[in-house]
Amino acid sequence: MKLDPYDTSNKRIEDSSIQDVSSAEKVLVNCTPEEETEMSINAKFRAIQPSSSILSYVEDNLLGRRRLIEIKNAGYNVKISAPLDNVPFSTSTERERIEDIAFRNKLEFFAAAKISSSFPTPTLPEIAFAGVSNVGKSSLLNSLTRQWGVVRTSDKPGLTQTINFFQLASKLCLVDLPGYGFAYAKDEVKESWEELVKEYVSTRVGLERVCLLVHTKRGMKPLDYELVDLMERHKTPYQIVLTKTDLVFPIDVARRAMEIQESLKRNKSVVNPVMMVSSKTGAGIRNLRGVLGKLARFIKP
Repeated sequence: MKLDPYDTSNKRIEDSSIQDVSSAEKVLVNCTPEEETEMSINAKFRAIQPSSSILSYVEDNLLGRRRLIEIKNAGYNVKISAPLDNVPFSTSTERERIEDIAFRNKLEFFAAAKISSSFPTPTLPEIAFAGVSNVGKSSLLNSLTRQWGVVRTSDKPGLTQTINFFQLASKLCLVDLPGYGFAYAKDEVKESWEELVKEYVSTRVGLERVCLLVHTKRGMKPLDYELVDLMERHKTPYQIVLTKTDLVFPIDVARRAMEIQESLKRNKSVVNPVMMVSSKTGAGIRNLRGVLGKLARFIKP
């Protein structure tokens, strides 16, 4: 795997794990207990040795923070938005057609629910997108369909306050779940939204998969694991999707994927592999479409 020369951690993996931990131990001597805990967590993360398959996947899909010259040299048109979602080595100056048939259809909003009795009757296979606030659920939905603006996005956490249902013709229903764990709402409001999400993922008929989005830089949080435990108990299929991969170096994308894969290796309902995407650069979007498109109904060439 080619590592970014500007990443100070980008030494040989087998060497970096020893050196990172050693340097961290020296710093811990003069740290407060809180700082010691944070440094210890960082040292453990830097010591993770990703598998060769994850490293290859990250490199092949140009995941992680990249210079434009790398993307250009790979054959992508860097002048269009989300260039990695385009087809490499294309002679066209316009964006290529979406390769997955299901995601070529128009994305249309058709229902919103604040309580479970308002859930629409399930008629299509549903794929739900869950995660903490501001993890990029709405942005990912827009990127998957290339229909920016259909799903509202905002820099302020907690914009999505209902469970929103969108359909792709007669193929799929994409469900945008309220983000959990943000600090801008009253406690009773947050609790009601979190309970609604839990009720949906544990009881919804026709729910084919939950994409649990995880911020690559921050990793999984206690509320994420709480939702995972709930889905395990109810045998709800779920798949981890790392978002905002463009914010960290490629090696750290691989480390995060490896960390999560190891933490969930005993789970039964998790769908492997861990997917990795960036709605900003388009990295990994085509692969995620391919995985989710297999769940669509009545796909015809």
